[in-house]
Amino acid sequence: MTETKDATKPLPPMRARTRVFFAVWQVFVHLALPFALLFFLVRSRREPLYRKHLYQRFGFGQVGAKGSVWVFATSLGETRAVSPLVKTLLDKGHTVCLTHSSPAGLTEGRRLFDDPRITHRYVPFDFWWSTWCFLFRLRPPIGLVVEGEFWPGHLQVANWLRVPMLHINGNLHQKSLERAKKTFGLRMDILTRFHAILTKSDGHQKRYLAAGVDPERILIVGELKFDQWVDEAHLQAGQRLREDWSPERQVFLIASSVMDEEDDLVDLVDRLMAQPDPPRVIWAPRSPQRFGSVAEKLTARGLAPAIRSQVLDADSAGGIPMESDILVADSIGEMNIWYQMADLVFVGGTLADKGGHNISEPLALAKPVVLGPSIFGITFPAIDADRDGAVRILPDVAAFKDEVIGLFQDPASLSAFHDQARLFAARHVGATDRTMHVINEVLDATRTPGAPK
Repeated sequence: MTETKDATKPLPPMRARTRVFFAVWQVFVHLALPFALLFFLVRSRREPLYRKHLYQRFGFGQVGAKGSVWVFATSLGETRAVSPLVKTLLDKGHTVCLTHSSPAGLTEGRRLFDDPRITHRYVPFDFWWSTWCFLFRLRPPIGLVVEGEFWPGHLQVANWLRVPMLHINGNLHQKSLERAKKTFGLRMDILTRFHAILTKSDGHQKRYLAAGVDPERILIVGELKFDQWVDEAHLQAGQRLREDWSPERQVFLIASSVMDEEDDLVDLVDRLMAQPDPPRVIWAPRSPQRFGSVAEKLTARGLAPAIRSQVLDADSAGGIPMESDILVADSIGEMNIWYQMADLVFVGGTLADKGGHNISEPLALAKPVVLGPSIFGITFPAIDADRDGAVRILPDVAAFKDEVIGLFQDPASLSAFHDQARLFAARHVGATDRTMHVINEVLDATRTPGAPK
């Protein structure tokens, strides 16, 4: 069982330079407000939710039941990652205020949890007064900040109000540390205002230590995404679509691709289609803005994809045409459907120098994963999974294309790859229970009589 070390102890006094940083930061974010509003206005032309509920970003609006656990999951990926923990909190009798900074996160939170015990809303801007307005009304017994998004004002006000803050599924990148050096590590000082940092691996722990965090406040609990709650309806839809569309042929999934990778991926798909026994291909771009562009690029190469929104309804009912070898998945929140259909998964942001996107989700479903060389954002679990044979990290685009084509030409090799992914998934579960143990220890140290355990 995870030991909480110093997680239940009061924070040490704030260093003088950290106080100065917080003051300067507040001036900066207030001056930046017009630019933030302009950004929201521009983005709202494509995503209308950016201009809705704007009052929530100033700390107003519903907060839910007083004493709810506060969870900040900035966007879609973080919301999915924390979903097993949110479910466990509900099962333990807690109410939850689930906050996000992006419409994608808000939409996903509502989709995952249609539950009156959860309040869904935008997180306040990082002004001290908007955060105070929000937290003073909510009075959470604990705050949970998911992965890499931590805002100075939130922590400052939470410390004022004596709300213990945990950084969960902590995901500090080496590049973040390198950028922080340019400002003398001031941004990393923020991390010292967490009561505990619950992170994924030895490598992450070393980076938090390098950032100046007290080693007694860092705990390795594993990756929450391996415990991620998956909608059974999505798995059933994926199984049905696979049986109807590709009962005999393998399926290759291109997941979360980015624009800079598209031309190389189109070339790969073209080469796959030229093989004697080609796989079916599902392509799910990361950004909705790329859905149409990917379909156009495939069509320009004579590949004629089917479009998910044109052949399936909102509940994924309908059918993919048998004559279509390629499906462009122009939807959000359905990735587990496509994972369920796949025999091999490529996760984007790794051929382009973006550091990679979430590979824990396909690995948790025992899907073998191929990656390009850029993995600085997903060193865990990528390196461990590569060592254990569940992931293959290729050194360049040419090697990546050859590997994918070779795997589909050698079913026995692909089957063995799948077996290793299944074993890896079985070994990496339990982070939710370990995280919940720490949360309970902190709550027990600050609990008022009658609060849920």
